[in-house]
Amino acid sequence: MARPKAQAPARQYHISGKSVVRIDGRDIYLGKHDSPESIARYAVLISIYQANGMTLPEGFEAVSLDGPASTLLGRDLSIAAITNHESKLILVRHVTAVYLEHVKEKYANSPQECRRYVKLCRDLDLQHGNVLASDFGPVRLKEFRNYLVSTGLSRTYVNRLTRCVVAMFAHAVSGELLDVNVVARLKTLVSLRNGQTSAPETDEVEPANLEHVRATAVFLSPIIKSMLRIQIATGMRPKEICVMRPCDIDRSGEVWFYSLSKHKTSWRGKRKTVPLVGDARDAIIDYLQRDPEAYCFSPAEAMAWRRTVGASKRTTPLNQGNRKGTNVKADPKRTPRDRYDACSYRQAITRAAKLAKVPHWHPYQCRHLTATVVRAAFGCTEEAQALLGHSNSAMTAHYARESLVAATRAANAAPNL
Repeated sequence: MARPKAQAPARQYHISGKSVVRIDGRDIYLGKHDSPESIARYAVLISIYQANGMTLPEGFEAVSLDGPASTLLGRDLSIAAITNHESKLILVRHVTAVYLEHVKEKYANSPQECRRYVKLCRDLDLQHGNVLASDFGPVRLKEFRNYLVSTGLSRTYVNRLTRCVVAMFAHAVSGELLDVNVVARLKTLVSLRNGQTSAPETDEVEPANLEHVRATAVFLSPIIKSMLRIQIATGMRPKEICVMRPCDIDRSGEVWFYSLSKHKTSWRGKRKTVPLVGDARDAIIDYLQRDPEAYCFSPAEAMAWRRTVGASKRTTPLNQGNRKGTNVKADPKRTPRDRYDACSYRQAITRAAKLAKVPHWHPYQCRHLTATVVRAAFGCTEEAQALLGHSNSAMTAHYARESLVAATRAANAAPNL
């Protein structure tokens, strides 16, 4: 049942210093927060709202509140006082604060992205937080970019963070906090080019060495090893493997298909289906006998496995030392999550690679490894493109069916751990 409408929607503080009320999906600005004028306008607004059946009249404008509010106060109110934007009141730290609220919602399932934006906003606040947002132009953006370069970040990453700053101001424009010309000016700053800056260049990601991967797998838990087997056999992104659930896998046909509920380009309306054949199918079988909505790969199960292995290697008699046979606390402050994420998956592999004494490598290199092997097997990029999900989102349904066939051929040619 739908939630009933509030009799009197709350009057709230806006970062511009004004009182604001959200009614019928609109933000009605009332003037300086807690001023007599804003309170009078609020009283008039609520009376209109209630008299009209808990909605605003068609064509309602906030300016119409001035007349009745003037009668309540006994003096005329300036129309200019309730202008929605007074950019002189908006500082850079206000822009970052609003954007962080947006980021917390947008990247609720991506803590790594949240941390990236939190740090970026904190650095921007320290450098230019008290600058008027309307005065933050290309020159100040370039100064901030130079600061990012001085911290040792690569050229491409500095360019990426600079675009993120422009996106913050664009978000403020969409929220009617700033004029669009502010963003237009920021976009005139040209990106750093190769050879034109002291910022280091990043090396291209090389495919993982399959022998190094196999040596690393010896020191992995069975769960992480199964995830790695699936990634090498399918070329999926780490995050896409972490969110696998039995209900997402179609086992009705000869070839099993994993339909991703969420992936990197799902916000564009693009669907991604990955065939599970060969080693990938063998690796996932043992994780399907559970709640269909539960994640296949559980950190809690991996922790239980490590404790079992540790207990089996115990040399101290049970009547000495830790007599319980375990160091598990009855009420630990931190408990394992319901699934891995890309960071915890990468950390587990990094630790195992050190134990295996092989050069450092990361899971995304497995994606490059799969693409390289598939391209070499077929002599073209169509199969690799279909398997890795790099097709255009505007492709027709007929082409999508052909992509599944090509992806299946590619999966059969992919390497095995």
